[in-house]
This record gives sequence, structure tokens and C-alpha cells, in this order.
Amino acid sequence: MLMTTARAQPAADHHIIFDTDFALPPQDDGLALAFALNSPELDIVGITTVAGNYNVARANADVLRMLEIAKREDVKVYGGAKRPLAHEKDAFAASHYGKWWSDDPAPAPPGGFAKKTLEPTAAADFMVRTVMARPGQIEILAIGPLTNVATAIRRQPAFAQSVKRIIIMGGALASLPDGGGNITPNAEFNFWVDPEAARLVLRSGIPIVLSPLNVSMRTSFDENSFQALAASGTPIVKLIAAQMRPRYAGNPDFHPHMYDEVAAASLVDPTLVKTKRMIVDVDVTHGIDYGVSVGGAEAWPGAEGARTVDVQYDIDNARFMRLFVDRVKR
Repeated sequence: MLMTTARAQPAADHHIIFDTDFALPPQDDGLALAFALNSPELDIVGITTVAGNYNVARANADVLRMLEIAKREDVKVYGGAKRPLAHEKDAFAASHYGKWWSDDPAPAPPGGFAKKTLEPTAAADFMVRTVMARPGQIEILAIGPLTNVATAIRRQPAFAQSVKRIIIMGGALASLPDGGGNITPNAEFNFWVDPEAARLVLRSGIPIVLSPLNVSMRTSFDENSFQALAASGTPIVKLIAAQMRPRYAGNPDFHPHMYDEVAAASLVDPTLVKTKRMIVDVDVTHGIDYGVSVGGAEAWPGAEGARTVDVQYDIDNARFMRLFVDRVKR
């Protein structure tokens, strides 16, 4: 009898906790997850949710539903922080982008709520347990406010030194080109939602790659890339296309920037981006610069204790989009 054996799959290069203020595509978190799920280099050991784009109830509902659509119910989801460490809702927060302060129930995702449920362990506890069980092996892809990561650092003193690396989508550095903010003139949304958490994580000593708005502003999801993606017709692509096709049809100049997707793609192919070593800190003083990230080549007064991190500042957008489309349409 002729015996056959299944071909062994290559081992993943990165074992990651996917930490996200999730919402379904076309939200960038949803597109980043679609990319990550189809990238064999990435082993998603768990998804942790946090309030940011919407509240954590919606993040939970949307990510559970997306895993069902993608037929990846094997990936476990851990509900996380409902509020930032210290930032409280005010009139500005209520009238501008983001529902991190809301307690509204989650709306039903397309197709209805998932049958898949959350794991009983809270996100920060899952992070601590997973990292401490495999010191030096787990990376965190953090594409929302950093509340969960900061809570894990506070909860376990050895956590920071046990994380292999964290890739953060957050911040905007005025000392680099395209360094304006997207929620206040100089503050990026994720860092502004929880500045105290961002500062704590940046100062923790975890090896950090920062993917700020500076690099995101150099990306463009043009219509040609969208049409190449939409031709696939997989369940996830159908979801993406249904949400994005009317936007391209209604505006020939529509070409959104990519944010969380860059952070995920740079894990798979670091050569897509250019980086430089910089000291980066976050202003936690309640005033006009609350949540603003500042970067410099040398230490400066007021940033005592700030650490040096790798900062992404430029990208090969054409090559990035080819990789993104290729992966997501699989």
C-alpha cells in the first residue's frame, strides 16, 4: 500500500498577542487582522481587546464575528480594558472620533452575533500568563490604546523583561516629516486615548518598534489595489468589498491611509519600512499637549527615564500594497 504523509507546515517566525481596539473592516484593525490571519509567519496565540475606536463590547462582538467569517474559531479572544488608566471622558472626547468612553451595547455585526464566545480570562491576565510561561518568545502587536499592556506591566514586575518585543501603532513625531496628530493637532488617537499607558509602556524597557502616523501618512490604498483585492471573493474579502466599494464608487480620489496594517506587515517583512533609533516619550500633563508623543535623537529636559525605540518613518508603499493584497485575498 502506498502511504502518504501530510507536508509539514513551516514554523511561524513570530508568536504574537494581537492587542486591538477592534472593529470589522474597513476599520484598519479589521484589515490588519485579515492580513495577520493569512500570514503563516505569524502565529496568533491570542487576541486581546481594548476600548478605543469603539467600546470594548463592540470590539469583542466584532472580532468574534470576524473569526467566524474567516473560519478561524481556533483563535481565542480575551476581553480587555473598558477604560483608560486615567483619561476621563469630557466634552471634547464626546464630540470627536472614538467611543472608548461608551457603555452602549454592541450593535449586531453583519450576519449577527457570533456563536463563538470570549475566554474567561481577562486580557491583561492572559498576557501575563502567556509571556511568563514563554519568556523571550512572545511578541505583542499592539494596534490600539496600550491599556492592556500597561496593566500587565503593573501586575507582574517581570513581565516587561520577559516580552520579546512589542510593535506599537501609535504616536506622531513632529521632529520627523508628516508628524501631525489625527485627534488633536499633535496627538495621535491611540496615544491620546490612554497617554498614561503609552508613557508607561514606552518607558518599560520592552524592546519596541513604533509605527507612528509619520509612516502611515506615506501609504495609500488606491482603487487599483482595492480592485485586485475584491476580485478574490473569499468570505473576508466579500466583507471588505461590501463596505469599501461604495466609497471608491462615490469618490474617484478615495485612497485611505493604512495604519495598523503597516505595523502587521512590518512584522512579516521588516524591509518594507525605514526605521531610526529615537528617544520617545509621551506628555501626560493635562493641557494642550495631553497625549502628544515627542521624539528626539538625544535626551532632553523633562524626558528623564524615556527609552530609545525603533521608529518607522518611511515605507515602500507599492511593495507593501502588493504584499497586503496578496495575503488578504488568499
